[in-house]
Amino acid sequence: MLDENLSSAKTLQRFAICGLGGCGKTALALEYAYRVRAKRPNCAVFWAPAITRESFEKVYLDIGILLQIPGIEEGDADVKRLVRTRLSDEEFGEWLLIVDNADDEDVLFRAAGDGTSTSRLVDCLPHSRRGSVLFTTRSRIAAVRQAESNILDLGVLTREEAKVLLQKQLVPIRQLTDDRAVDEFLELMAHLALAIVQAVAYMNANSTDISKYVDLYKETEESTKDLLGRRFEDSSRYVETNEPVARTWFISFEQIRKKDSLAAEYMSFMGCVARENIPRSLLPPGSSNLRQNDAIGTLAAYAFVTKRQQSGQSNRGEVGDEEALDVHRLVHLTIQDWLKLHGLWIPCVVRAAERLEKAIPFGGHENRKTWTAYLPHAIHTASIPALFDSQVQDALLDKIGQCQHSLGDYKTAISTYERILSQRKRKWGMEHRVTLCSMNIVASVLSVQGQYVEAEKMHRETLALQEKVLGKEHPDTLSSMSSVASVLSDQGQHAEAEKMHRETLALQEKVLGKEHSDTLLSMSSVASILSDQGQHAEAEKMHRETLALREKMLGTEHPNTLSSMSSVASVLSDQGQHAEAEKMLRETLALREKVLGTEHPETLSNMKIIASVLSAQGQYAEAEKMHRETLALREKVLGTEHPNTLLSMNSVAFVLGRQGQYAEAEKMLRETLALQEKILGKEHPDTLLSMSIVAVLLSEQSQHAEAEKICRETLALREKVLGREHPLTLVSVKDLARILRAWGKHVEAAIFDS
Repeated sequence: MLDENLSSAKTLQRFAICGLGGCGKTALALEYAYRVRAKRPNCAVFWAPAITRESFEKVYLDIGILLQIPGIEEGDADVKRLVRTRLSDEEFGEWLLIVDNADDEDVLFRAAGDGTSTSRLVDCLPHSRRGSVLFTTRSRIAAVRQAESNILDLGVLTREEAKVLLQKQLVPIRQLTDDRAVDEFLELMAHLALAIVQAVAYMNANSTDISKYVDLYKETEESTKDLLGRRFEDSSRYVETNEPVARTWFISFEQIRKKDSLAAEYMSFMGCVARENIPRSLLPPGSSNLRQNDAIGTLAAYAFVTKRQQSGQSNRGEVGDEEALDVHRLVHLTIQDWLKLHGLWIPCVVRAAERLEKAIPFGGHENRKTWTAYLPHAIHTASIPALFDSQVQDALLDKIGQCQHSLGDYKTAISTYERILSQRKRKWGMEHRVTLCSMNIVASVLSVQGQYVEAEKMHRETLALQEKVLGKEHPDTLSSMSSVASVLSDQGQHAEAEKMHRETLALQEKVLGKEHSDTLLSMSSVASILSDQGQHAEAEKMHRETLALREKMLGTEHPNTLSSMSSVASVLSDQGQHAEAEKMLRETLALREKVLGTEHPETLSNMKIIASVLSAQGQYAEAEKMHRETLALREKVLGTEHPNTLLSMNSVAFVLGRQGQYAEAEKMLRETLALQEKILGKEHPDTLLSMSIVAVLLSEQSQHAEAEKICRETLALREKVLGREHPLTLVSVKDLARILRAWGKHVEAAIFDS
């Protein structure tokens, strides 16, 4: 039936396999995939789990890499669009895309809000007469949305189908000669594929015949009475299908506990983490690799785990790294119920959390590929109610937040940090050191999200408490002083920020030493403020000193070292050394993409600076392209109203104006200006920059009166905020003189020229 429906050459075919959990939907889809590869070796087969949006998007990146699609790994790549376009091209050839576990309609049909043509995952599915999409789902509603009337309702197996499955799984086949035992066995299994597979796995592992297993199954009725009284959290299942799954699992698990204690420990551990994509290296270590291999082999032999299907797979190659394991949804629930029934749930959850807390670092760029695979399991375990308010949950959440912060996922990180802060306030009180540390972190994340006023208020509150509790020279207090100064700088209050940073720097050099990472951060901050105030030579000297020390202490690829490289390059550009600055920035960008990823906020800042340097060299077309790429990514990662996103809008408008596209540039600038006034205030340096560019654009369109008015207002505000001698204030003076001359007011212009 599947082959008949999915082999049409007239148009794209979509088909859904719908049925209860455990009825064999995934197994059927997998069997069909293997048959397709055997019958049509030129047909590419791709497997895409749709449990979460993130898992689905990762598959598309894997497919793009597998197919060597040009540009797929570039920072600005629209991965889903590129893959859809490639597979929709009929010259690609035949393909089959299996979308497994498409149970949650929101995963495929809800828009991501990123404004792209593939914001809904269903819209990124390819369309080709030579391609087919096969869905597996527990939800009949989801099946209709995905495949309309092309649905196979699997349900439980017929007697003949169940017997075929039994015959295929069981060794030796001669045991099927006892028809009475076979019929009784299949009735007890409710003709449910998962229960049959688990039972047969036990029989194969223990050389047990069917009649003996039937007797064993009946004997477990009293033992599993309490377990079976529990209800699975699976609304798509009928109550009567609970029993065979739970009882076959119970029989096998009791046998495993007797024969392989490490396998039983692994099964208990996997019940406490997310059931999908469990990296082998995350499992508690055994006495040896051989012992671990045997334990995993035992679980696989009993059909408790399956090796994870490669996310992108075809006859043209494979992708994938470390071996990972999956646990069926019902098996996962049964493990949890068994642990709760035997009073082992809380101890096992605590041990799993301790293992995760030990395995996951405080973010950072080292071993990033490994800890990002652990992170979903840490998030799952940390959310288990049995851990609430415990010390291990606090420690695990702290690491989760740091990892999310390192990934540039600030919105998620702030949620995690606020949860930690709430628990620490309740447990330790406002003045405890760990509570104050959390307050400082929450405020810092608010700052990077552009919520400067709220961040400053929280930083000042934290600083006051730390001075009271810890003292003025405590490292935590000095860190808060630096944070207050930074958020003042973010709001354009450079003079006050510089004073505070210099005071912090002097104390840190005294208390921590010149080479401490916190001291180097303050050095970098002072240098950046000097640059903001036009003192470029002094800023360059200080940035270079910081860079040399960071290379010595942290290495050339550490994110802080890369930040210093970018700062040196920026100040070179400010002094007109654009070629040298561009070379250094491109080197830094390559390293940031390698270390942090293409969409990390720091990587995007690097892209923006390169584009500005290109613009300064008159390479406007290339600069516009890069500014637009950066803007699109910032809107996706940071949101449309983040100050950095608005700076990118400003930059795109500026370079459009340089190319004579005044109308589009002015429209974009006025939109940016309105948002900056709303978010940052009328006197913020970023707002004044947009006002300055608007004035120049109006003048170039001969709207001299309005241009003069806006330019005079900008000049007055810059003198107030930045000072009369600040480079940007002087730029406004020159702009005003130029506007006056263009309007024929030469005498007045001469005053400003002088």
